[in-house]
Parts: sequence; C-alpha cells; structure tokens
Amino acid sequence: MKKRIIACLVVLSLCFSSLGLRLYFITSNSEYASFQSDIRVKDIDEKRGNIYDCNGELLVNNEKGTVLLVKPDISTFSIITEIKGKDFVKDTLMKGYFTVIKTNENVADYNNSNIVKLDTFKRFSDSTAVHLIGYTDQSNNGVCGIEKYYNKEIKKYSGKLSVAFSADALGRMLVGEKTEIRDNNYYNGGGINLTIDKTIQTITETALKNGKISKGAAVVLDVKTSAIKAVASTPIYDRNNLVISLNDEDSPFINRAFSAYPVGSVFKTVTAISALDNNIEFSQIDCKGYTEKSGNIFHCNKRDGHGIIDFKTALSQSCNTYFIELGTKIGGEALLKAAKKFGFGKAIDIGNGYITESGTLPDLNDLNSDAAVGNFSFGQGKLTATPLQIASFYCVIANSGIYNEPFIYSGITDYNGEYVPESQKKGKRILSKQICETIAEAMLETTKSGTGTMAYSPLFQTASKTATAQSGTYDKNGNEIKYSWFVGFFPYEKPEYVICIMKENGSSGGSDGAPVFKEISENIYKYENNRDIS
Repeated sequence: MKKRIIACLVVLSLCFSSLGLRLYFITSNSEYASFQSDIRVKDIDEKRGNIYDCNGELLVNNEKGTVLLVKPDISTFSIITEIKGKDFVKDTLMKGYFTVIKTNENVADYNNSNIVKLDTFKRFSDSTAVHLIGYTDQSNNGVCGIEKYYNKEIKKYSGKLSVAFSADALGRMLVGEKTEIRDNNYYNGGGINLTIDKTIQTITETALKNGKISKGAAVVLDVKTSAIKAVASTPIYDRNNLVISLNDEDSPFINRAFSAYPVGSVFKTVTAISALDNNIEFSQIDCKGYTEKSGNIFHCNKRDGHGIIDFKTALSQSCNTYFIELGTKIGGEALLKAAKKFGFGKAIDIGNGYITESGTLPDLNDLNSDAAVGNFSFGQGKLTATPLQIASFYCVIANSGIYNEPFIYSGITDYNGEYVPESQKKGKRILSKQICETIAEAMLETTKSGTGTMAYSPLFQTASKTATAQSGTYDKNGNEIKYSWFVGFFPYEKPEYVICIMKENGSSGGSDGAPVFKEISENIYKYENNRDIS
C-alpha cells in the first residue's frame, strides 16, 4: 500500500513537472507566445519635406541626428548605462521594455545585434534665413514664413520612421523576437526649391553682423528676374527655443526686410525719374543749406549748403534742397503717380500668399501745399516702404526699365531627387532705357565721390544711393530714431545684383550701410568667380 502511494505521488509529480515545463515553453517560445501577444509600433521620427536653395543645397533637415533601437537584453545594459544612466536602464530595459533613444551626441558604432543605430534629421540646425523660412508647431505644421505659406507643398513630401515588435500584454518585448523598421518615405528627397542662394544668404548675414547692424535688414535681388537671392533680418530668434525670444525688447520675431520704415533720400531717384517723365529739365540751383516752402523751413543735409549744384551732383551728394525745388516743380499728383508705378504703397506677394507689408503713401489731399510736396519729394512725411520694395524699385533702374515682381519659389524636387522648375512670369517695361542710364550715371558718382564712397570696391564699379530718414519718434532718452539706408547695384557696366541695407537707429546710410554693401558685393563677386571668401 505504501509503495502504491509513493508511485502515485511520483506520477503526479511528473505530471505537474511536465505541465510546468509546457507552460514555460509556451510563454518563452514566440511561436506560442504570439497567441497571447500583439504587435506594438513605436514612432521613431517624423520628417517634413525638404526646403532647398537654388543650387539644391538643404536649408532645413541638413543636420543628422542619431536614434538607437535597443532590445531589453543583458548585453545592452552596460552600454546604455553609459549613455542614459543606471536609473533609465533600471526603469526600461531591465523591466523588459523595448526602447527608442534619441541623442544628438556622436554615438559609437556597437558590435551588438541588440542595438540598431539609425540616422535621423534635425529640422533646424543653424540660423540660416531664420525669418524667411520660419518655424513649425508641435503638430509639425508651419507657423510662419515659408514653413507656413508652403505648408501643404512641404507636407506632401513628409515621411515617418517607426519600428514594430511583438510584445506581451504589458508591453514587454518578447524574448528572441526581431524588430521591423518601417520607413514610410522618411528618407525621400522631396521638397520645395527657393530662389535663395545659401552661400549669398550666409554672406549677407555675416556682413550685417560684421557691420554691427543689430537691428536692421538686407535684401539681395537678381537684377534680371528680381528673384530673391538673400533676405536677412536682425536680430534673429532661436527656432529650437522660441521662449527665450518672446520678451526680447528688440523684437527678434519681426522680419524687418518685409516691414515698412521711413525711407528718406533713397526716394529722391523717384523724384528724378518723375521729372524726366514729365519733361522737366534738371536746372542748376544755389543750395544755401535750406529752403522755404509754404512758410516752412527745410534744411539740407549739408547745413552750410552745397552752393551752385546740378542734378548729378545733387543726387550723389544727396542734396535735400535740390530735390525739394525739383519736387515742387513736378507737383504732388505726378510724384504720387510715379511712386505707385514703382510699387510704393503696395504689398508684394513673394509666393503662395506670403505677403510683405505694403508701406504707406500720402493721399493726394495730403499733398495740398508746396511744403507737403517738398517733404514728399525727398522721402519724408507719410511715406514708408520695406527694404524689399526699395530693392525692387532699384532693380528697374539696373534692369534698364524692366520690372519683375520679386519672388521666392522656383520649383520642386520630387521623391527621386529630381528638380522640376516652376515657369516664371516675364517682366514688363515701365521705364525707358535712357532714363535708367541717366539715373545710373548719377548713382555711379555717389559711390565715386558722393555720400557712398565707403562702398567703393577696386573689383568693380557700383551705382548707389544713401539715405538717413527721420521718423518723428523718439527713444527713452529723447533722441529721434532715424533709419539709415544704402541701396546699390553692381557691376555697373552689366548689373547682376541689387543690394539694399536698412539699419534702425542709424547715423547715416554712407557710414552704416555702405561698408556692409561692400562686404556683401565683394564676397558675392569672389564666390561667383571661384575665389576664396575671407
């Protein structure tokens, strides 16, 4: 009897042992475990479509990041501890969880089958063209700039990277299971192309910094097409840390290149063109340093006067008195008509509804006296314009009278990396070649012997115009805020680029903007002639 009881106990023990082994086999073998598991998918990264410059250089997504896909295996514990620390490993890998680790650090390649290293992309890695390109929100949609106005086109080429694996009911990765990396167009090369030249953009931004223009802007346009080659605004904001710029009193979120400011003497060329269009001769005058109109005294920029002065000298020396006398001869209606013809008071749509400020023009009723007309004739009063508008106007002179509206979009790059250009509008003549040559000759003298001599370069000749505009507003110390301007084109004989620089709280266009123009123009020249930019 006793032997039978012992035999029964042995049989029962064997049965329970067999059952235990069977249960262990089921829970540890993926083939059987799949009956009580499911497929988990972890998102690794999402990438918006690319933004390229005119040469196919990336303006975003141009810095690689690193992602590690780590299996919960004893062989990975010490490696990940070095990167993320003991607590991280204890709370994730040691508990059986498959882990995705994003890092910006240079991570060594591991000879470990349980760690997979992938390249990802950082959207904003530098400060190139910050205001133009803009930034995105947490939903990966554009908030401002190109990111906003071309959001639909950019998102078309977006992609996603994820990883799938088998897990138990608690989300723990099953032992011995493989991962499946899912690339949903993440590494495709599709995106949009801009007219910006990244090298010229960098040259422009560097020149503003070297010129100590802490608040201001610069625009570079292609003379023949008015394609925007560079647009820079200072100060800039950090696209990866927007919060720190929110309370900055210098307003870094404003794109000053597309914002309107008092323009001053860069408007004098409009007055000169209007006189030529209306067959008003450029006679000499005697500048005594001031003139009186409708009981108002207007001072020249040279308080002791220029003496007997002709048109070419008046433009190159920026004589207020000469252009006040010329403007009152022309009359307010003709001046206003000329300003409108060249785009003053009208916003510019650079593409897809990306619209600049329009600036302001006086009404004809505002120009009801010689004093008001005289004020308008040298760019003061209710007149404001953006740096882009000023550059666009001077493009007409440099382009022998042909007007093209500035634009920023040039086409797309498809999924395969092939560039598909956008057809561009043809320009239209709005000014005679002869008038343009007359104005350009006077602008050449500005650089040679006038107010713009600091822009002179031994590499080529430059036509230019300076301005220092009063604003009628004052800082906390009671000093009037002035805006200095410098605009010009080069090479004079066969113009290729127009460059416009504006500085807030400036002293004069000749001292503030001319050196910046020189640096930008010379470095563009060196760049295009394959010379070292230094």
